[in-house]
Amino acid sequence: MMEDKGPRVADYFVVAGLTDPSKPLDQEIHFDDVCHKSAKPKAPITDVAVVIRSMGEETPPGFTCVEETPTGHSADLNNGGLMVPQIFLCYRRGRDKPPLTDLGVLYEWKERLKPGCQLIQTTPSGRPANISGNSSQRIYVTYRRAPESQPHSALALTDICIIVPSKGETPPHTFCKVEKNLNSSMWGSSVYLCYKKSVAKTNTIAYKAGLFSRYPEEDYESFPLPESVPLFCLPMGATIECWPANTKYSLPVFSTFVLTGSSGEK
Repeated sequence: MMEDKGPRVADYFVVAGLTDPSKPLDQEIHFDDVCHKSAKPKAPITDVAVVIRSMGEETPPGFTCVEETPTGHSADLNNGGLMVPQIFLCYRRGRDKPPLTDLGVLYEWKERLKPGCQLIQTTPSGRPANISGNSSQRIYVTYRRAPESQPHSALALTDICIIVPSKGETPPHTFCKVEKNLNSSMWGSSVYLCYKKSVAKTNTIAYKAGLFSRYPEEDYESFPLPESVPLFCLPMGATIECWPANTKYSLPVFSTFVLTGSSGEK
């Protein structure tokens, strides 16, 4: 222990990061509550598809079908419609190709496809992916894909959902709503596509952070250095990231902060 010798600008200076004794976070963190979700980020969405359930089409291998809305109603894109096909949206996650960065809806009879976007023209079985089923007023889902050289920390699609406002549904928190009704049926409910964008993290392994160095190396008698300081500095852990060979790297991001007591004073 060191004796206090007059006022100081700061008690300690520390550098936190990945140290030799650090262990993977999944070995360090244990939840008793089964409702806690894993802190591991989801892989970004790389592909979307439209399947016509009423034609016997099934979810393609490796894809997830959006079966229900946030409150448990059918996520049929022609929800409640009469004499129209039952159509569902599917998506696939992965890191084998650049992720999707945007989703949209195209009313083909009155607008053009935006530059850089692509159209889902057919289902996985080769049938027309026209949502409306009406040949004179065709509706398609569109998407935009990130370039091969996208920075590793850029935004990408990480979640998709379907909402039916007449059922009292609104876009979930942090989701963007495509302001175009997918259901053109006279008797059906309005149906909207929503998506969430997050940082498209690469394959990462998170380790419990530790102290690289500290100054002074000995604790002050009046205020020992708390053991939880590395956790405060890096609450999500120190990570090792695997980037594709052609990834455009970003510059380091620095964050400076000062730890104080509960009163806000030193």
